[in-house]
Parts: sequence; structure tokens; C-alpha cells
Amino acid sequence: MPLKSYLIAPQGSGLVRNLEPWLLPEDAFSELENAYVWRGRVRKRWGTSLTGSDALESRLRVNLGNTDGSGNISLTVPGALFGVGQNFSVGSEVFTVNVTGTPANMLTTGAATTANYNTSTGALVINGAAAATACYFYPAQPVMGLRTRENPSINAEVAVAFDTQFSYQRTGGAWTDLDIATVWTGTSSNFFWTANFRGANPYDIAIYATNNVSYDGTSNGIRWMLSTGTTWNLLRPQLDAGATRYLEGCRVLIGFKDRLVALNTIEGDYTVTTNSYSNRARWSQNGNPTANATSWLDDTPGVGGYVDAPTKEAIITVELLRDRLIVYFESSTWELVYTSDTQLPFRWQQLDSELGAESTFSVVGFDKVALGVGNVGVHACDGVSVERIDQKIPDEVFLIHNGNDGVERVYGVRDYYREMVYWTFPDSASDPTFPTRVLAYNYHDADWAIFKDSFTCFGYLQEGSDLTWATIGERYPAWYVWNDPWQGPQTQSLFAWIVSGNQQGWVFYVDTDLPTNAQSLSITDMSANQLTVIDHNLMVGDYVRVEDAEGITALNDQIFTVDSVVDSDTITLDTVFAGTYTGNGKLRRVSNMSIKSKQWNPGTPVGIQQRMPYMDFLVDRTNAGEVSIDYFTNFDDSSSVQSEAQAGVLLGSNVLSTAPVSSLGQDPAGERQWHRYFLQSEGSTIQIEIFLSDTQMRDFEIAGSDFQLNATLLYIDQSGRITG
Repeated sequence: MPLKSYLIAPQGSGLVRNLEPWLLPEDAFSELENAYVWRGRVRKRWGTSLTGSDALESRLRVNLGNTDGSGNISLTVPGALFGVGQNFSVGSEVFTVNVTGTPANMLTTGAATTANYNTSTGALVINGAAAATACYFYPAQPVMGLRTRENPSINAEVAVAFDTQFSYQRTGGAWTDLDIATVWTGTSSNFFWTANFRGANPYDIAIYATNNVSYDGTSNGIRWMLSTGTTWNLLRPQLDAGATRYLEGCRVLIGFKDRLVALNTIEGDYTVTTNSYSNRARWSQNGNPTANATSWLDDTPGVGGYVDAPTKEAIITVELLRDRLIVYFESSTWELVYTSDTQLPFRWQQLDSELGAESTFSVVGFDKVALGVGNVGVHACDGVSVERIDQKIPDEVFLIHNGNDGVERVYGVRDYYREMVYWTFPDSASDPTFPTRVLAYNYHDADWAIFKDSFTCFGYLQEGSDLTWATIGERYPAWYVWNDPWQGPQTQSLFAWIVSGNQQGWVFYVDTDLPTNAQSLSITDMSANQLTVIDHNLMVGDYVRVEDAEGITALNDQIFTVDSVVDSDTITLDTVFAGTYTGNGKLRRVSNMSIKSKQWNPGTPVGIQQRMPYMDFLVDRTNAGEVSIDYFTNFDDSSSVQSEAQAGVLLGSNVLSTAPVSSLGQDPAGERQWHRYFLQSEGSTIQIEIFLSDTQMRDFEIAGSDFQLNATLLYIDQSGRITG
């Protein structure tokens, strides 16, 4: 009997986990890790690139001033967090703090004669480095916010970053401190909320920031800065004419109806006592919110005021939806309704009594709905009702890790260019502090996927100049990974790039046309097969590439697996090395894919088993890429045919090339090409998995190649009844 062919294209269902694999739509996937469905095809997950010309410019750093004419500098580092894992640099010389001490010598990659650091006091002494050169301090704290700061230029916002202590701005293609005199003291779960609103004058543009930690007399609280300013001003308004109560902090701030509104507030007097009013919305007078003595008074009619929601749930987050302010509580959703009454300009109205949000930074706004991650699902609010949108993956939200403030770490961003939404989250498979996964949502087709990576937050960054031939190498490390069209939007100035930060203070571009990851972790120390990598967030079996390590150069540009996780700061690799490490080493994550189809059987409706001798894949052409394919039969998705093959049985190669094969007459210039994979299978169902083998993962040219699956063509022959 001739083979019958079944074309599966376009791809449109993505990851589906609300049905058993044999019940899925033909184009659905029971597993879709580090790949996603986009515009009818399956793509390898996006990559990342450094936001500066090198790793030093891509990390949050503080300018400590220049060395003197002899290359010396001596000072006390700002802030209060000093410890192992931090770095300093003078020009290209990098200093690594690998031990505690009062003081202790640092590792150095250059010619400095003295390099010591007191991890108790922050005292730094460097002698003999490059003369008259800027010295930078890298606090290596988690990135706690990547926000945008409005300025008078149209469509040209300025990126502002935060870690747990300092704020930063991007200047000259690198990150540097914005105002080190203002120090915050939040934890690694106190992310920064910002709002752009007016200042004292109606023509002022100011950014307001809060990390939901009460003002303590020197730090935290609510701060604001003019668009042209470089100093954070304290917003600590008195709430009564007698100055006995103050607004000491809040969870979120937003400009609404010509007033600055603070929600989930901390009030009182920090010198005496403060209370949290988790269900409260408080507002300033119309116009200027910065006059601490007069702008927020709630005992003076028509100035400031507050209203408490009739629920004891806490306010979690807010989102403007058209001209309405949607407020998410823990397990319900409300609207703060504008009344036009100067005495009580706002009141509460409940929209849903069961669905809310647990994560402040999970809400992503659209023109017609606002999406948020709650305790029982991912929800969409249209201003009238709230509904779940994650019916295809209904259990995924329950896998968010609750320990270590896990729900506070869920952070979302909208990718306008690719029509996607990404949420970073810690998964419950381990006990992570920082996020370990990214939940990807294609809102155009309502498809889902999961990426394996570690980011603390997302944001936007606009480049001030076009990408040129002189700068292209800063974005794309090799020709074979550059997939953007030369005149594409991502090469233009002021394109709104999505950026992400991690737990060590690195900031990256999220590049949907780049199939490789950037360097992302600094190596503090190396010995035998053990690496000290502070807050590495890696798991056993993860692949990493060692780069730029000085003193142990034999490991550079090689890919290894994490053999064991000793603790949150220490891993071992599946190799043993010799030498004395002198610093500057980095790790680059190498991502594997796991794309597992549904369990196919086009003959099931008529009660027939199937035989599939081969299948064809239409893939995008690469220079040297390839993947591995394995398959499962008879409703078994755990024991593959390749892994269960008997000794002496030849199944053929399970490698599928994505590069042109000249012997098959394939056009080497063809953008897409068909490649055939031979199976020796017969059964009631057949399911395939696409991945990279261990050998492929250790070859960076293969592991770094793109993969795009446009169509799958099954060739089926009937081979008897399902049952005898």
C-alpha cells in the first residue's frame, strides 16, 4: 500500500498541557522548552547580548574616580554591602574579591603592585595600576529594576537601573552610578516601582521611585528626581497639619487624574511607629505632589486624602486600562473609580471577587486588557470582568516557587516587536532564591512556551545611535549567529530593546534573532574542578561555557556540564584543571532545546496501527547547525526507541542537519530546505523529540546555531488493527 502523507503546518498550538499527549491537536507540543511557536513556525528561544561593548560596560558599576599619576587610588567604597564576588576595574585590569579580609589581597589580571580590600569597612587600596584612569566598583548585587525615565525628547526615554543599594543610568554605552549619595537598603525581593509624573511646576518631568521599604531617616522611602537632575529628593509628605503623621513608603505609585496616587502605604512617623495600610489608596493634591508640608494633607479639605478598600486583602499592583485604574489585590480585582468630587475624588468598585494578582511586577498592560499572574492562574482584566487565559497550561502557575519570596520575583514585560509577553519566575522543582524559568506567551496566537534561564527583571532600553559595521561585533559575536536583516528595526536608533538583569548585576539585550546567550556570570575563584560563582542559580546537568579566565586558560571557550551543586555559590564541572586562577573569568549559559510533539496516529479513528518509515522536516538553512531526533511509540513518552535499542541493532543516525547537504542536490542558498529523518517504527502512536545531544551541546558552533521548524511531513502506512 502506498504511503500516505500528512502535512503539519503552520504550527499554531504551542505548549499544551491540559490534555494527554495523544489528545493534543496535531500541531501541539507536550513539551516546549527553550523553543516557542511564532508566526506559524517553531523557533529556538531567543538569545541575549551584552548591553555594552564588553562585560565590564554591561554590569551595574560605580565610578570611584581616577587613579593618580602613579596609578594609585585609596578610598572607602560607598554603600554598606562589601564581600566576596565583587569586582573592581582600572582600564582593562580586573580585580576580583575572592576572600574576606580586613583587608585581604584581591586577584588581579594586570600589573598593580597592591590590590587589597577590606570586606568589613569597604576600604580599598590599589597601587601601580594604569595612571589617571577611571576606577570602577562592581557591587554584584541583583538587578532590582530596569525602568524608563521620561524626558522632553519625544520617544526617547532614558534607561534607569537599580540594584539593592544604588541607582544607575546608561551613559556612553555603559552603566554608571546615578546618585551614590542616596543608598537604599532593600532585600533581593524589594524591586523598584517607578512612575513618571509632573514635579513642582506643570512643565517639569520627574521620576518617582519606591522599593516598598519604609524611610528610616537616611534611606528608602519614596524618592523623586527631575528629568534633568542627578540627585534623588526625598518625598516624605506630612499627612496632617500637626505633622504627626507622614507617608513613609508604599508598594506602588501612579499618576492618575492629575494626582499622584500611592497604594498599599506605610504611614506614621519612623522615629516613633509606622503602620502598613495594605488596602489603602492615598493621593496628593491636584498638581504639585512634591511639597512635603502641604501637598498630601488629609485633614485639609480638597488637598490630599485616602480611601480604604472594604477588604483586608493587600493591594499588590495596578495598571491603567484606557482611562481606568485597575487595582489587583491578592485574590480579587478592583477599580479605583474617579468621582470628580474634590472632597473624595476616588472610590472603590469591585470587578472580581476571586481572581487577583500575587506579583507586583507581573502585570502587563494592553490597550483592551491587563494581564497579571495570580495565585490560581494568569488573568486578563478588561475593566468589566477578569478571566483566566492560561487554559492550555492550567497547572503551570502552581509550579511557581512560594518560598524565598518567590511570588514577589515574578516579573513580566511585553515584547511589542515580536508580539510576546515574558514572565520570569522561580520554579518549584528546586528551592531557588532567584528565578529559574521564563514563561513565554505569544498573545497573537495564544501560545505558550517555557525557557530555562535566570533573570531578576525586565525593562526597555533605547539606543541613541544606529548599529553600524563598526559596532555590529558588539551585538553579534560571530557571523553565523547574526540573523537580523541589515535594515531591520533592531538596527535603528531609539528602537525599544527589551533588556533583562540578573542576580550578579549584569544587564543584557533580549535579542529574538540571536540564538546564543551572552556571558552572564562572573567567576570568583577556580580550583581543581570547583568554581566559586556567587548566586550562580545553576542546576546539575546545565551546560556552561568558560570564557576569559586568566591563569587557567586551557578551559577557555570550552563547554562543560555542571557536575554538582555544592551550594548557592559553588559548583563543580565535569572536568579537572590545573593552574592558578587570577580572575576575570565568566560563564556563558548554553541552552538546550526539548521539543516533544503530540502522540500521533492518523489511523486511530478507524482503529488501525501505523507504520512510519520516515518523515520530513522543513527547516531554516544554517551554516553548520544540526539537531538530534528521538522517538517514542505506543503511548510511552519516557523510554525512547533510540535509548532502548538492543545491542547489534542498527537504527541509523538520529542527527538531522539544518545545513545544506550537497549530495542531496539542495540549493546552498535556499532559505528553507527539506531534510529527511528515517524511523523504524510501528505502533498505535508515534511521538518525536527534538533536542541537542551531549556531543552537539559541547560544540559551540552547533549549540549556537539557530533552529526554526516550518513544517513536518509524516509518511504513514497502515499496519494492522490496534488490537488483535
